[in-house]
Amino acid sequence: MAENQLQVIIKQSAEVTKNVASIKTDITNAIQENNVSLQNCINAGEALLAQSGEMTDELDAQIASFIKKASVTQKAMTERRKGVTQVFDLVKSGFTKMEALLDKKSEDSIIYKLQKKRDEYAAYKLDLQRKAEAERQRLARIEAAKTQLHDDVISICNKIVNEKTSEALDKLSEKFRLMTLDNAEQVKKEISEYPTEIKIATFLSDRKPSVSPEVDPEEARQIMNAAYREVNEQLSKSFTDSVAQTKQDILDTFDSKIAELQEIKKTADEAERKRKEAELKAAEEAAEKERQAKAEEEKKKREEEERLRKAQSQTQQLFDQTPTVAAPVKAKVSHRIEIDAPEGYLAIIQMWWAHEGSKMSLEDLAKKLGFMTKTCEKLKNKEDLAIIDEHVIYVEEIAAK
Repeated sequence: MAENQLQVIIKQSAEVTKNVASIKTDITNAIQENNVSLQNCINAGEALLAQSGEMTDELDAQIASFIKKASVTQKAMTERRKGVTQVFDLVKSGFTKMEALLDKKSEDSIIYKLQKKRDEYAAYKLDLQRKAEAERQRLARIEAAKTQLHDDVISICNKIVNEKTSEALDKLSEKFRLMTLDNAEQVKKEISEYPTEIKIATFLSDRKPSVSPEVDPEEARQIMNAAYREVNEQLSKSFTDSVAQTKQDILDTFDSKIAELQEIKKTADEAERKRKEAELKAAEEAAEKERQAKAEEEKKKREEEERLRKAQSQTQQLFDQTPTVAAPVKAKVSHRIEIDAPEGYLAIIQMWWAHEGSKMSLEDLAKKLGFMTKTCEKLKNKEDLAIIDEHVIYVEEIAAK
Protein backbone atom coordinates (compact mmCIF):
# COMPACT_ATOMS: atom_id res chain seq x y z
CA MET A 1 0.00 0.00 0.00
CA ALA A 2 2.88 2.34 0.83
CA GLU A 3 4.52 1.61 -2.52
CA ASN A 4 1.30 2.45 -4.38
CA GLN A 5 0.99 5.72 -2.50
CA LEU A 6 4.61 6.62 -3.43
CA GLN A 7 3.87 5.83 -7.08
CA VAL A 8 0.84 8.10 -6.90
CA ILE A 9 2.98 10.83 -5.32
CA ILE A 10 5.63 10.47 -8.04
CA LYS A 11 2.99 10.57 -10.75
CA GLN A 12 1.29 13.61 -9.20
CA SER A 13 4.68 15.35 -8.84
CA ALA A 14 5.45 14.73 -12.50
CA GLU A 15 2.07 16.13 -13.49
CA VAL A 16 2.56 19.24 -11.42
CA THR A 17 6.13 19.72 -12.74
CA LYS A 18 4.91 19.35 -16.30
CA ASN A 19 2.08 21.84 -15.81
CA VAL A 20 4.16 24.54 -14.18
CA ALA A 21 7.38 24.21 -16.22
CA SER A 22 6.78 27.65 -17.65
CA ILE A 23 5.95 29.52 -14.46
CA LYS A 24 8.20 31.40 -12.10
CA THR A 25 10.91 29.80 -9.98
CA ASP A 26 9.02 30.27 -6.73
CA ILE A 27 6.21 28.01 -8.00
CA THR A 28 8.75 25.29 -8.76
CA ASN A 29 10.28 25.70 -5.35
CA ALA A 30 6.89 25.48 -3.68
CA ILE A 31 6.11 22.25 -5.42
CA GLN A 32 9.49 20.78 -4.58
CA GLU A 33 9.20 21.77 -0.93
CA ASN A 34 5.68 20.37 -0.66
CA ASN A 35 6.80 17.16 -2.33
CA VAL A 36 9.68 16.77 0.11
CA SER A 37 7.43 17.54 3.09
CA LEU A 38 4.79 15.06 1.90
CA GLN A 39 7.28 12.25 1.29
CA ASN A 40 8.99 12.78 4.63
CA CYS A 41 5.64 12.85 6.43
CA ILE A 42 4.35 9.72 4.71
CA ASN A 43 7.63 7.86 5.31
CA ALA A 44 7.51 8.74 8.98
CA GLY A 45 3.82 7.74 9.18
CA GLU A 46 4.46 4.42 7.40
CA ALA A 47 7.24 3.68 9.88
CA LEU A 48 4.84 4.27 12.79
CA LEU A 49 2.09 2.24 11.10
CA ALA A 50 4.51 -0.66 10.68
CA GLN A 51 5.09 -0.65 14.47
CA SER A 52 1.36 -0.42 15.36
CA GLY A 53 0.76 -4.17 15.37
CA GLU A 54 1.24 -4.15 19.16
CA MET A 55 0.26 -0.76 20.56
CA THR A 56 1.93 0.62 23.69
CA ASP A 57 1.52 3.85 25.64
CA GLU A 58 4.87 5.09 24.26
CA LEU A 59 3.93 4.31 20.64
CA ASP A 60 0.50 5.87 21.16
CA ALA A 61 2.21 9.08 22.34
CA GLN A 62 4.57 9.03 19.29
CA ILE A 63 1.63 8.65 16.92
CA ALA A 64 -0.22 11.49 18.63
CA SER A 65 2.87 13.71 18.26
CA PHE A 66 3.27 12.70 14.59
CA ILE A 67 -0.39 13.53 13.84
CA LYS A 68 0.08 16.99 15.31
CA LYS A 69 3.26 17.50 13.22
CA ALA A 70 1.51 16.18 10.10
CA SER A 71 -1.24 18.72 10.63
CA VAL A 72 1.42 21.45 10.81
CA THR A 73 3.02 20.07 7.61
CA GLN A 74 -0.36 20.09 5.87
CA LYS A 75 -0.90 23.71 6.87
CA ALA A 76 2.62 24.63 5.59
CA MET A 77 1.93 22.97 2.27
CA THR A 78 -1.35 24.82 2.01
CA GLU A 79 0.45 28.13 2.70
CA ARG A 80 2.97 27.45 -0.10
CA ARG A 81 0.09 26.72 -2.45
CA LYS A 82 -1.50 30.08 -1.70
CA GLY A 83 1.61 31.85 -3.10
CA VAL A 84 0.96 30.59 -6.57
CA THR A 85 -2.77 31.29 -6.93
CA GLN A 86 -2.20 32.80 -10.37
CA VAL A 87 -1.66 29.30 -11.70
CA PHE A 88 -4.27 27.71 -9.44
CA ASP A 89 -6.31 26.34 -12.32
CA LEU A 90 -3.27 24.50 -13.62
CA VAL A 91 -1.95 22.96 -10.44
CA LYS A 92 -5.03 22.85 -8.19
CA SER A 93 -5.83 19.27 -9.01
CA GLY A 94 -2.32 18.04 -8.29
CA PHE A 95 -1.95 19.95 -5.05
CA THR A 96 -5.33 18.91 -3.66
CA LYS A 97 -4.63 15.25 -4.44
CA MET A 98 -1.35 15.47 -2.57
CA GLU A 99 -3.08 17.19 0.36
CA ALA A 100 -5.74 14.51 0.42
CA LEU A 101 -3.09 11.95 1.19
CA LEU A 102 -2.63 13.72 4.53
CA ASP A 103 -6.38 14.32 5.23
CA LYS A 104 -7.36 12.47 8.42
CA LYS A 105 -10.95 12.14 7.15
CA SER A 106 -9.94 10.22 4.01
CA GLU A 107 -9.79 6.43 4.37
CA ASP A 108 -6.77 6.36 2.00
CA SER A 109 -4.87 8.83 4.18
CA ILE A 110 -1.99 7.57 6.35
CA ILE A 111 -3.27 9.97 9.01
CA TYR A 112 -6.73 8.30 8.93
CA LYS A 113 -5.17 4.87 9.26
CA LEU A 114 -2.93 5.93 12.15
CA GLN A 115 -5.84 7.68 13.90
CA LYS A 116 -7.93 4.52 13.46
CA LYS A 117 -5.16 2.56 15.18
CA ARG A 118 -5.22 5.04 18.06
CA ASP A 119 -9.02 4.81 18.28
CA GLU A 120 -8.90 1.01 18.34
CA TYR A 121 -6.22 1.09 21.02
CA ALA A 122 -8.24 3.56 23.11
CA ALA A 123 -11.31 1.31 22.81
CA TYR A 124 -9.18 -1.68 23.82
CA LYS A 125 -7.86 0.15 26.92
CA LEU A 126 -11.39 1.32 27.85
CA ASP A 127 -12.64 -2.26 27.55
CA LEU A 128 -9.82 -3.43 29.82
CA GLN A 129 -10.73 -0.73 32.34
CA ARG A 130 -14.41 -1.73 32.27
CA LYS A 131 -13.58 -5.38 32.71
CA ALA A 132 -11.23 -4.54 35.57
CA GLU A 133 -13.96 -2.46 37.27
CA ALA A 134 -16.52 -5.23 36.73
CA GLU A 135 -14.13 -7.74 38.27
CA ARG A 136 -13.45 -5.40 41.20
CA GLN A 137 -17.19 -5.05 41.84
CA ARG A 138 -17.69 -8.81 41.52
CA LEU A 139 -14.95 -9.50 44.06
CA ALA A 140 -16.43 -6.83 46.38
CA ARG A 141 -19.87 -8.48 46.14
CA ILE A 142 -18.35 -11.86 46.92
CA GLU A 143 -16.54 -10.48 49.97
CA ALA A 144 -19.74 -8.78 51.15
CA ALA A 145 -21.66 -12.03 50.62
CA LYS A 146 -19.05 -13.96 52.61
CA THR A 147 -19.25 -11.47 55.48
CA GLN A 148 -23.05 -11.62 55.41
CA LEU A 149 -22.98 -15.42 55.40
CA HIS A 150 -20.65 -15.43 58.41
CA ASP A 151 -22.88 -12.95 60.28
CA ASP A 152 -26.06 -14.86 59.32
CA VAL A 153 -24.73 -18.12 60.76
CA ILE A 154 -23.82 -16.42 64.03
CA SER A 155 -27.23 -14.72 64.17
CA ILE A 156 -29.04 -18.01 63.55
CA CYS A 157 -26.96 -19.76 66.24
CA ASN A 158 -27.89 -17.02 68.71
CA LYS A 159 -31.58 -17.33 67.81
CA ILE A 160 -31.46 -21.10 68.19
CA VAL A 161 -29.91 -20.89 71.66
CA ASN A 162 -32.29 -18.12 72.75
CA GLU A 163 -35.32 -20.10 71.55
CA LYS A 164 -34.17 -23.38 73.05
CA THR A 165 -33.20 -21.72 76.34
CA SER A 166 -36.61 -20.07 76.60
CA GLU A 167 -38.29 -23.35 75.68
CA ALA A 168 -36.34 -25.30 78.32
CA LEU A 169 -36.99 -22.73 81.05
CA ASP A 170 -40.70 -22.68 80.19
CA LYS A 171 -40.90 -26.48 80.38
CA LEU A 172 -39.14 -26.56 83.75
CA SER A 173 -41.36 -23.82 85.13
CA GLU A 174 -44.48 -25.55 83.78
CA LYS A 175 -43.51 -28.86 85.37
CA PHE A 176 -42.97 -27.11 88.70
CA ARG A 177 -46.20 -25.13 88.38
CA LEU A 178 -48.29 -28.24 87.68
CA MET A 179 -46.70 -30.27 90.48
CA THR A 180 -49.07 -31.88 92.98
CA LEU A 181 -48.49 -33.94 96.11
CA ASP A 182 -49.25 -37.07 94.08
CA ASN A 183 -46.68 -36.43 91.32
CA ALA A 184 -44.09 -34.50 93.34
CA GLU A 185 -41.44 -37.24 93.28
CA GLN A 186 -41.88 -37.77 89.55
CA VAL A 187 -41.64 -34.03 88.87
CA LYS A 188 -38.51 -33.75 91.02
CA LYS A 189 -36.93 -36.60 89.08
CA GLU A 190 -37.82 -35.06 85.70
CA ILE A 191 -36.44 -31.66 86.71
CA SER A 192 -33.25 -33.18 88.14
CA GLU A 193 -32.66 -35.22 84.97
CA TYR A 194 -33.64 -32.47 82.50
CA PRO A 195 -30.76 -32.14 79.98
CA THR A 196 -28.49 -29.10 80.20
CA GLU A 197 -26.58 -29.77 76.98
CA ILE A 198 -27.50 -28.48 73.53
CA LYS A 199 -26.32 -29.56 70.07
CA ILE A 200 -26.57 -26.35 68.09
CA ALA A 201 -25.46 -28.05 64.86
CA THR A 202 -28.53 -30.32 64.99
CA PHE A 203 -30.87 -27.35 64.72
CA LEU A 204 -28.58 -25.35 62.43
CA SER A 205 -28.78 -28.00 59.71
CA ASP A 206 -32.48 -27.18 59.25
CA ARG A 207 -32.02 -23.41 59.33
CA LYS A 208 -29.10 -22.77 56.98
CA PRO A 209 -28.89 -19.18 55.64
CA SER A 210 -29.17 -18.37 51.94
CA VAL A 211 -25.86 -18.32 50.05
CA SER A 212 -25.01 -16.03 47.12
CA PRO A 213 -24.48 -18.02 43.89
CA GLU A 214 -21.24 -16.04 43.39
CA VAL A 215 -19.68 -17.68 46.46
CA ASP A 216 -18.02 -21.02 45.84
CA PRO A 217 -20.06 -23.79 47.57
CA GLU A 218 -17.02 -25.32 49.24
CA GLU A 219 -15.84 -21.93 50.49
CA ALA A 220 -19.37 -21.17 51.72
CA ARG A 221 -19.36 -24.44 53.68
CA GLN A 222 -16.01 -23.52 55.25
CA ILE A 223 -17.29 -20.04 56.20
CA MET A 224 -20.40 -21.49 57.86
CA ASN A 225 -18.36 -24.08 59.74
CA ALA A 226 -15.90 -21.43 60.91
CA ALA A 227 -18.70 -19.14 62.10
CA TYR A 228 -20.35 -22.04 63.92
CA ARG A 229 -17.10 -23.01 65.66
CA GLU A 230 -16.56 -19.35 66.58
CA VAL A 231 -19.70 -19.17 68.76
CA ASN A 232 -20.56 -22.79 69.52
CA GLU A 233 -18.65 -23.09 72.79
CA GLN A 234 -19.82 -19.77 74.22
CA LEU A 235 -23.49 -20.27 73.24
CA SER A 236 -23.54 -23.88 74.44
CA LYS A 237 -22.16 -22.75 77.80
CA SER A 238 -24.79 -20.00 77.97
CA PHE A 239 -27.56 -22.58 77.45
CA THR A 240 -26.06 -24.96 80.00
CA ASP A 241 -25.60 -22.26 82.63
CA SER A 242 -29.15 -20.90 82.21
CA VAL A 243 -30.85 -24.31 82.37
CA ALA A 244 -28.67 -25.58 85.22
CA GLN A 245 -29.29 -22.41 87.26
CA THR A 246 -33.05 -22.63 86.71
CA LYS A 247 -33.07 -26.30 87.71
CA GLN A 248 -31.15 -25.49 90.88
CA ASP A 249 -33.44 -22.57 91.72
CA ILE A 250 -36.48 -24.84 91.37
CA LEU A 251 -34.96 -27.65 93.44
CA ASP A 252 -33.99 -25.14 96.14
CA THR A 253 -37.66 -24.18 96.55
CA PHE A 254 -38.97 -27.71 96.15
CA ASP A 255 -39.50 -28.39 99.86
CA SER A 256 -41.27 -25.09 100.42
CA LYS A 257 -43.51 -25.90 97.43
CA ILE A 258 -44.35 -29.27 99.03
CA ALA A 259 -45.20 -27.53 102.29
CA GLU A 260 -47.34 -25.05 100.41
CA LEU A 261 -49.20 -27.86 98.62
CA GLN A 262 -49.73 -29.68 101.89
CA GLU A 263 -51.16 -26.54 103.47
CA ILE A 264 -53.39 -26.01 100.44
CA LYS A 265 -54.58 -29.63 100.67
CA LYS A 266 -55.25 -29.24 104.38
CA THR A 267 -57.27 -26.10 103.74
CA ALA A 268 -59.11 -27.77 100.87
CA ASP A 269 -59.88 -30.86 102.98
CA GLU A 270 -61.24 -28.67 105.76
CA ALA A 271 -63.34 -26.73 103.27
CA GLU A 272 -64.61 -30.01 101.78
CA ARG A 273 -65.52 -31.29 105.24
CA LYS A 274 -67.43 -28.13 106.02
CA ARG A 275 -69.10 -28.24 102.61
CA LYS A 276 -70.27 -31.82 103.19
CA GLU A 277 -71.52 -30.94 106.68
CA ALA A 278 -73.40 -27.98 105.24
CA GLU A 279 -74.85 -30.16 102.47
CA LEU A 280 -75.93 -32.79 105.00
CA LYS A 281 -77.53 -30.17 107.22
CA ALA A 282 -79.25 -28.60 104.21
CA ALA A 283 -80.50 -32.04 103.13
CA GLU A 284 -81.86 -32.74 106.58
CA GLU A 285 -83.55 -29.33 106.71
CA ALA A 286 -84.98 -29.90 103.23
CA ALA A 287 -86.26 -33.34 104.25
CA GLU A 288 -87.90 -31.85 107.34
CA LYS A 289 -89.49 -29.11 105.25
CA GLU A 290 -90.69 -31.68 102.76
CA ARG A 291 -92.14 -33.80 105.58
CA GLN A 292 -93.91 -30.78 107.02
CA ALA A 293 -95.16 -29.79 103.57
CA LYS A 294 -96.53 -33.27 102.96
CA ALA A 295 -98.24 -33.24 106.37
CA GLU A 296 -99.76 -29.85 105.59
CA GLU A 297 -100.84 -31.06 102.18
CA GLU A 298 -102.47 -34.16 103.68
CA LYS A 299 -104.28 -31.94 106.17
CA LYS A 300 -105.54 -29.62 103.42
CA LYS A 301 -106.54 -32.61 101.32
CA ARG A 302 -108.62 -34.03 104.14
CA GLU A 303 -110.22 -30.65 104.78
CA GLU A 304 -111.01 -30.24 101.05
CA GLU A 305 -112.52 -33.70 100.89
CA GLU A 306 -114.67 -32.89 103.89
CA ARG A 307 -115.77 -29.60 102.32
CA LEU A 308 -116.65 -31.33 99.03
CA ARG A 309 -118.53 -33.98 100.86
CA LYS A 310 -120.61 -31.35 102.64
CA ALA A 311 -121.10 -29.37 99.42
CA GLN A 312 -122.28 -32.46 97.55
CA SER A 313 -124.70 -33.22 100.35
CA GLN A 314 -126.09 -29.71 100.20
CA THR A 315 -126.30 -29.80 96.40
CA GLN A 316 -128.18 -33.02 96.44
CA GLN A 317 -130.63 -31.56 98.90
CA LEU A 318 -131.14 -28.53 96.67
CA PHE A 319 -131.48 -30.74 93.61
CA ASP A 320 -134.15 -32.70 95.32
CA GLN A 321 -136.01 -29.48 96.10
CA THR A 322 -135.47 -27.63 92.74
CA PRO A 323 -137.80 -28.23 89.75
CA THR A 324 -136.32 -29.54 86.47
CA VAL A 325 -134.91 -26.76 84.16
CA ALA A 326 -134.13 -26.69 80.45
CA ALA A 327 -130.71 -27.86 79.17
CA PRO A 328 -128.11 -25.07 78.67
CA VAL A 329 -127.94 -23.35 75.25
CA LYS A 330 -125.00 -24.37 73.04
CA ALA A 331 -123.26 -21.24 71.69
CA LYS A 332 -119.84 -20.21 70.21
CA VAL A 333 -118.15 -17.31 71.92
CA SER A 334 -115.56 -15.27 69.90
CA HIS A 335 -113.85 -11.91 70.33
CA ARG A 336 -112.95 -9.00 68.12
CA ILE A 337 -110.52 -6.15 68.84
CA GLU A 338 -111.33 -2.49 68.95
CA ILE A 339 -108.47 0.04 69.17
CA ASP A 340 -109.01 3.23 71.14
CA ALA A 341 -105.48 4.68 70.61
CA PRO A 342 -102.68 4.35 67.97
CA GLU A 343 -100.40 2.72 70.56
CA GLY A 344 -102.77 -0.25 70.55
CA TYR A 345 -101.53 -1.23 67.08
CA LEU A 346 -97.98 -1.53 68.42
CA ALA A 347 -99.21 -4.18 70.89
CA ILE A 348 -101.01 -5.97 68.04
CA ILE A 349 -97.81 -5.92 65.89
CA GLN A 350 -95.77 -7.29 68.78
CA MET A 351 -98.20 -10.19 69.41
CA TRP A 352 -98.42 -10.93 65.66
CA TRP A 353 -94.60 -10.97 65.39
CA ALA A 354 -94.20 -13.25 68.44
CA HIS A 355 -96.75 -15.85 67.27
CA GLU A 356 -96.64 -15.64 63.46
CA GLY A 357 -94.26 -13.09 61.87
CA SER A 358 -91.06 -14.42 63.46
CA LYS A 359 -91.77 -17.84 61.91
CA MET A 360 -92.29 -16.60 58.34
CA SER A 361 -89.65 -16.57 55.59
CA LEU A 362 -88.01 -13.35 54.39
CA GLU A 363 -89.92 -13.61 51.11
CA ASP A 364 -93.32 -13.90 52.83
CA LEU A 365 -92.46 -11.10 55.24
CA ALA A 366 -91.44 -8.89 52.31
CA LYS A 367 -94.82 -9.47 50.67
CA LYS A 368 -96.78 -8.77 53.86
CA LEU A 369 -94.68 -5.86 55.22
CA GLY A 370 -93.41 -4.36 51.96
CA PHE A 371 -95.39 -1.15 52.50
CA MET A 372 -93.47 -0.61 55.77
CA THR A 373 -90.13 -1.10 54.00
CA LYS A 374 -91.13 1.44 51.33
CA THR A 375 -92.00 3.96 54.04
CA CYS A 376 -88.59 3.51 55.72
CA GLU A 377 -86.84 3.87 52.36
CA LYS A 378 -88.64 7.18 51.75
CA LEU A 379 -87.58 8.43 55.21
CA LYS A 380 -83.93 7.58 54.41
CA ASN A 381 -83.99 9.10 50.90
CA LYS A 382 -85.88 12.29 51.82
CA GLU A 383 -84.99 12.99 55.46
CA ASP A 384 -81.86 10.81 55.93
CA LEU A 385 -83.53 8.96 58.81
CA ALA A 386 -82.07 5.46 59.06
CA ILE A 387 -82.78 2.35 61.13
CA ILE A 388 -79.79 1.41 63.27
CA ASP A 389 -79.83 -2.39 63.42
CA GLU A 390 -77.31 -5.06 62.42
CA HIS A 391 -79.99 -6.89 60.36
CA VAL A 392 -81.08 -3.79 58.40
CA ILE A 393 -78.73 -3.00 55.50
CA TYR A 394 -79.04 0.06 53.25
CA VAL A 395 -77.91 -0.70 49.68
CA GLU A 396 -77.12 2.21 47.37
CA GLU A 397 -78.88 2.27 43.98
CA ILE A 398 -77.28 4.78 41.62
CA ALA A 399 -79.15 6.08 38.55
CA ALA A 400 -77.84 8.69 36.13
CA LYS A 401 -79.95 11.83 35.74
